[in-house]
Amino acid sequence: MATVSLTTEPPEKPDADFAVYIDFDRESGKPQRVFRALDGLISAFEKLDRALVGSIDPSIEPVLMLEDIEGGSIKCWLRDKLKATEDQALYELDWKPLVGKYLVAAKYAVVEWVNDEEETGKRGSINDLRKKILRLAHDTDVRTLGDYGVPSSEDLADAGKAIASSLSNLEPTDKAKYISEAGETSFNLSIAWDEFDLQDATVKQTITSPPMKMILAVKRPDYLGASQWDFRLGKKLIKAKITDDDWLRRFQSRSTDVRPGDALECMVEHEAKYDFDNEMISEAYTVTKVIDVLEDRFQQDDLFD
Repeated sequence: MATVSLTTEPPEKPDADFAVYIDFDRESGKPQRVFRALDGLISAFEKLDRALVGSIDPSIEPVLMLEDIEGGSIKCWLRDKLKATEDQALYELDWKPLVGKYLVAAKYAVVEWVNDEEETGKRGSINDLRKKILRLAHDTDVRTLGDYGVPSSEDLADAGKAIASSLSNLEPTDKAKYISEAGETSFNLSIAWDEFDLQDATVKQTITSPPMKMILAVKRPDYLGASQWDFRLGKKLIKAKITDDDWLRRFQSRSTDVRPGDALECMVEHEAKYDFDNEMISEAYTVTKVIDVLEDRFQQDDLFD
């Protein structure tokens, strides 16, 4: 026969690595927001784990496991389960606890990096974050040669965007935390992590080339004047903004005719942005002056001349 007893002792902590905690405002509507935020944060941390674990060994596959959910305000406990297809890369060490501890601490570092803007008014360098993550990877000491990698700035920014998108579901009166043995920190719901801010955080250098003459084949004109034109540059498809206001006025008033298949002889400025691995992560074209419209001379009627 089962025996039931009461106790004032708190329940034991689940066998988990970290928790996502959401203290939601019960007077606020849209209850779906809480579950959307929780689902999004779990997915964001899965993406972050995949980026982080590559610093140790690309053969490791992290899988988040649900350990427990506490009611009231929602506290979701999660555990990193690790698999590797090439154990020889990690030698004879019992590497899983060490790598698991690294993932928990690195996630905490990422959240702290996000929240740093609340203190300083400006988010810290993503390169400083990458250095901190690399130090945490070295602390595991699972690779005898010490040849640890570092997550790309783009992967970290992508994970940051996923976290931001998840938190945007919550109301300002809600609260959210990351809880782990590495530390406990609240998500700053007031920080607007828009895509452009994150992209700028990954940029080490921007190189802008002065306008040079080009011929761009028109794929799709911008008839509304609110977006970029689609062009073909050789075999490459590009988008470009036209800043030649006098020419644009003539085009939009239909005194200048441009159709798909035509080409623009024009002056074009090129801007390229490079990350901290010296890889080009984005480029932009700007048409500063339109010199001439080169009509498509090949018409269907020519087939019958």
